[in-house]
Amino acid sequence: MENNNVSLAQETAALQPAELTEPMPQKKPINRAKREENIWGWIFVAALFIGTTVFVYIAFILSVWISFTDYDAFIMTTFWEGLGSIHPDGFLHWYKFMFTSEGILGIAGESEDVWNTLGTTCFYLIGIPIGMALSLGISVLMTRDIKFSGTFRVIYYIPTVASTVSIAVMWTNLFGDGGFMQQVFGLDLLSAGTSYWAQRMCVIMLTVWKGLGGTVVLFVAGLNGVNASYHEAAEIDGANAWSIFWRITMPQLYPTIFYVLVTSVIGGMQIFIEPNLIFGNYPATGNMATAGTRYNIPFVGYIFGVFNNGEWAHASALGIILAIIIFFLTLIQFALDARRDKV
Repeated sequence: MENNNVSLAQETAALQPAELTEPMPQKKPINRAKREENIWGWIFVAALFIGTTVFVYIAFILSVWISFTDYDAFIMTTFWEGLGSIHPDGFLHWYKFMFTSEGILGIAGESEDVWNTLGTTCFYLIGIPIGMALSLGISVLMTRDIKFSGTFRVIYYIPTVASTVSIAVMWTNLFGDGGFMQQVFGLDLLSAGTSYWAQRMCVIMLTVWKGLGGTVVLFVAGLNGVNASYHEAAEIDGANAWSIFWRITMPQLYPTIFYVLVTSVIGGMQIFIEPNLIFGNYPATGNMATAGTRYNIPFVGYIFGVFNNGEWAHASALGIILAIIIFFLTLIQFALDARRDKV
């Protein structure tokens, strides 16, 4: 009877899967060096996480809340007093004020200033397609087997790493009153009597020239990732260089083009440093009607003027409006991209 029980147990064990009968492997303990490496990794991640949380998310939440208040830096004695001062005309006062004809200090209408500065910002966006087209053409040449291509890449990238201040000073000396272009060609784009359209084009030329190198680097990387076998097959089929570029190269380069476009629009809507350095410090809101400066001020420059005027709640509301505009512009671009993928 006992033998039968033993044989039955053996048969049952034999029928069980091997992984159930084999002993579970013991986990190896993490050594001290590996543990310290993990700790340092978490420390670096924590620093990035804390910085992003404090200077992006918390700052954005505070900005939204301040836009509902009557925070005036020249009146409020403490930061917390400003946070608790809801505007007496309602928490949406500044958002309504932006699009009304009521003026600040009785000089300029708010709605007119908002639309003028937004229009100026949108005008500066003209430089995006110009810069992308130039960068793409240069990138195509850089990927060719030509002499000194590496040297040209360095030359094109120098403006990107150069200081914006130094570039603005150089631009002013080139195109300003008494500058090189005026003395040699009689071309003056930055003097007080010059049309503000010409002054805007001068800013566009500066932004295009400064951003050319970074975009060239991205496009060169994208072009190097294009599958060369497609080009060879198209050449065998008798396709010319133009057809190969538009039908093979451009579709494969589209992800890079889309990335450059989205980031350029986001950055372009926040343009401020270049016009500020060329045309000088922006006036406070009450002096916005000053001739020669009003039509060159981008939207961020207008926010800067309001902020310097001590109206932090007003400036926060303007900043939120700008964030909403950028969000919807980005959303439209992604929607068009998704629609293109479905076609």
